[in-house]
Amino acid sequence: MIFKENIIGYSMPSAKSQRNGPARPRARRLSPPERRTQLLACALRVFARRGLGEARHAEIAKEAGVSIATVFFYFPTRTDLVKAVLDEVERFYCAMAERIHERDLPAPQVLFDHAIAFSDSVDTHPDYARVWLDWSTAIRDEVWPRYLHFQGYVVKIVEKTIRRGQREGTLAAEVDPEDEAQLLFGSAHIIAQMKFTRQSPKRLKRFLQTVVRIATGGLPPDEVLSAGVVPSRPEVSLARLRKPAR
Repeated sequence: MIFKENIIGYSMPSAKSQRNGPARPRARRLSPPERRTQLLACALRVFARRGLGEARHAEIAKEAGVSIATVFFYFPTRTDLVKAVLDEVERFYCAMAERIHERDLPAPQVLFDHAIAFSDSVDTHPDYARVWLDWSTAIRDEVWPRYLHFQGYVVKIVEKTIRRGQREGTLAAEVDPEDEAQLLFGSAHIIAQMKFTRQSPKRLKRFLQTVVRIATGGLPPDEVLSAGVVPSRPEVSLARLRKPAR
């Protein structure tokens, strides 16, 4: 195939080659918001495969079936592209934390539900998890301060729930809420690793129970797992897990 360079620096087929072979199908016409959403979804897939430091506009264009110029129109620089992808990953995990921790449920159950939701999301949204893992280890990159801000936001949400549980008597009073919230957030890396290495559901469940027990003083027995995490301290009964009336 004979190629000619066009004005923005990538190769286009010559007229002769177009006559001799089928032309690339035109991308389906979308509104600007729809196109941007499509390109962002494609960017997430490419970043998940290639990493924050390697993904490029050309690969996203190929993934979406559009011209490179189209990708540049919506994301003019690589910085804009990285920012858009990290914005979406941050939005996804912050929304998960906010949605779960605002529930009117006992604090131990909320913490365990959050762990389960994150674990499930590795299956349903694996690209988000891969980008998050890459982002969390980009210590020398300019995106690192932003990651710390994102982590701090989620940790504060978890810490608030732990403090509530201590006030209600459903979580151990002696644990440090900030330290335990950090521990729960940090365990997400192991959870993701276990999911990607296809560890058995039984082993993953045991790990989640162990993490919540260590972080909060609570152990979720099998018979009440679906209802939440029951503290292992004998002085805390099942009845006390019901949230007090306001």
